Amino acid sequence: MKQDKNTEEFAKYILKEASLESPSEKFVSNIMDAIALENSKSKAIIYKPLISKSSWFIMAISLIVLFGILLTVNMESSAIFSKIDISYLNKFSGINIFEKVKISTVFTFSCVLFSVMVLFQLLYIKKYFNKNIYNNY
Repeated sequence: MKQDKNTEEFAKYILKEASLESPSEKFVSNIMDAIALENSKSKAIIYKPLISKSSWFIMAISLIVLFGILLTVNMESSAIFSKIDISYLNKFSGINIFEKVKISTVFTFSCVLFSVMVLFQLLYIKKYFNKNIYNNY
């Protein structure tokens, strides 16, 4: 009992000596500034593509130039292609793996239509998610 009474007296003494602390005058504004800083950090996420637009542009121009050269150059009279020996490809002329496989036009059209629809959906879904991501942050 005596120990409990000493503990109570000690607790009362501590509570009397301890004063009520109040926050500084700019406490709320400091907290709001910290919250605003955290929110601005979450909006600062910028996704960069692996291949930049300039790289895609250079690759597209290169392909166009290559196809242009291949379409305009006469293969038999060109000195560039006369030096390349492709006689070993004649060995493969007798191998026709898919000669007995017949693909109907309906199947071909359905595959093309399915591919176009998948691409359209992917673009639409990407647009939808990008819109939702930017609206939420």
